[in-house]
Amino acid sequence: MNRKPWIDVVRNHVSLKLGFLLLSIFFIILFSLGSILYSLFLNFYLSHVTGELTQRAHSHAMVLSDHFESMTISHVLRMEKGSSNMVVIQDRYNNVLGSSGEITPQKWTSLSHSHIGLITPIVSEDWKAKPFLVSQYPVLQNGETIGEVTMFSPTAPIRESVNFLRNMLLIAGGITLIIVGGLLFFISRMIVRPLVQMKKATGEIAEGKYSIELPIKGNDEVAQLAESINDMSHRIRFYQEQRNEFLADISHELRTPITYLKGYSDILSQIDLPVEERLQYVKIIGEQSSRLQRLVKDLFDLSRMEQGDFSFHINRFRIDEAVTDVLSLVEVSMDDKNIHLEYFPPETPLFIEGDRERITQVLINILENARKYTPPGSSVYVRVAKNDNSVVIEIEDTGPGIPESEIAYVTERLYRVEKSRSRETGGSGIGLAISKEIIEKHHGTLRINSVEGHGAAFIIQLPVALG
Repeated sequence: MNRKPWIDVVRNHVSLKLGFLLLSIFFIILFSLGSILYSLFLNFYLSHVTGELTQRAHSHAMVLSDHFESMTISHVLRMEKGSSNMVVIQDRYNNVLGSSGEITPQKWTSLSHSHIGLITPIVSEDWKAKPFLVSQYPVLQNGETIGEVTMFSPTAPIRESVNFLRNMLLIAGGITLIIVGGLLFFISRMIVRPLVQMKKATGEIAEGKYSIELPIKGNDEVAQLAESINDMSHRIRFYQEQRNEFLADISHELRTPITYLKGYSDILSQIDLPVEERLQYVKIIGEQSSRLQRLVKDLFDLSRMEQGDFSFHINRFRIDEAVTDVLSLVEVSMDDKNIHLEYFPPETPLFIEGDRERITQVLINILENARKYTPPGSSVYVRVAKNDNSVVIEIEDTGPGIPESEIAYVTERLYRVEKSRSRETGGSGIGLAISKEIIEKHHGTLRINSVEGHGAAFIIQLPVALG
């Protein structure tokens, strides 16, 4: 059986990597604290032992300085009998006058290196390599050294205490490391679990399963990421549905004029066709050709908009004149449907900086939309006015209006309200999306106010040209 090395298992699991990272950081901190505590205890303990040893040697030397005689020497030796320390008293010639214990060869070595003649104490603290600590203190009378007190303290208890401390720190550290390690891995799994769920969710989204809904707990970065994934899933599902509907609608939109073109072209090919019928069929072919041309142009504009290649030619022009020109263009089609077009011009000429052709395209799109949905005998109102530093163009129809729940989506790409009715009226669902893009490129806004059953108002707001 081919097993992955453990390092590959760790590398491929975020929870293990996070757990090992946290455990490594904790281990470094624990090791540092243990080393500091060990050093502090060792220094304190050694300082205490050597200080006590030096103090006892100094005390004995002071007593002998006053009475350097056999009785005092015996009294000093009796004081150290039965203790772990050993005292040796020498005269000025290094002769041993008395000791509280047996003088071993190693101790003779220290005594043979006596520092008689010096008036300062000598302390040997090499507890790791030597079996005892040595403290030598001179016996002084009238500023002259007459002898020396040497104290020996075994180092075995020091090493035992240090080893005991080291073992306790290692045991405590090991137990703490195991407990904290388990907690850290548990916590890391708790933290990583939502990420694993998100990974699974994004995999399902990639497979086209958009019904996934991640649980959101709290308001931290992980919760915000889950919320974003849920929103992304909803949007992808929404656009996927719109795309499918759009493709079906475009197929219908293309098929209808093509069917007209083919059918009436076949009729026109008949030789004995009356002139009046021939002219009528030519007119129908022209209308369907124009319809097909507009649809192809909208698709081309939509493609360029998706690619970010929507070019503009910016110039200063009068927006009220542009509106008047557009109204002249659509007036005939409005009259054909018996729609009354009312225009409310601004009090003074208004200028903007922009692409006149693109703005004209927006106005035509919105007015054509109003014509399609406004019933015969009704009205379409166009108002142009200045509001602070903006030009406001309002186009209001008296059609069926837009449901409140769908107003926010009307200007979305590939979206259409009431698809069956849109097919009947010939809308492709592209024009308003293109119009919104053009207005936003001019640093303006396109808003929609509508109450279902009472028409819709499209409000364009553009910055006034300075100067």
